[in-house]
Amino acid sequence: MKLKITLIAVFGTLCSISVQAQTSDAEAEAMVNLLGVQKREAVSKLVPVSGKDSIAFWKIYDEYQQSNKSTIKSRIQLYERTAQAYSNMTPAIADSLSLKYFANRVEQEKSLETYYKKIKAATNAVVAFEFYQAETYLLTQLRASIMQQIPTYGELVRASKKQ
Repeated sequence: MKLKITLIAVFGTLCSISVQAQTSDAEAEAMVNLLGVQKREAVSKLVPVSGKDSIAFWKIYDEYQQSNKSTIKSRIQLYERTAQAYSNMTPAIADSLSLKYFANRVEQEKSLETYYKKIKAATNAVVAFEFYQAETYLLTQLRASIMQQIPTYGELVRASKKQ
């Protein structure tokens, strides 16, 4: 039950991130830090490590969180650019946004793989796999939650034609 509450809090934070208009760097940094705290709590429930593995895991996990701040900020800015582009979408803008989303996801996946390997070397493959599953689960849930809050461009166009 506590895990579900924690996950709901994390999703709520990201949903509020997606709704923000013109987030400043300081605001983005604050959101990323808050999300990091909430994610850490959720991961602590999804990755049960103890003893020396716990010390090694959390040291590497904190490094992982720190290294991903720019990727998360980039994703927030990308959501904002997408929302702004809805009023003036062109094929060039759509292509540019798509390529930026692909690059962001590739960066995130590379980071996951890098830190999976670090955690595996410092602990074992089971703990590393639990880390991978937890992060993938949280990222998938967060993305789905955000996308449910934002209409697709096609939905927006259809809705405006009906009016």
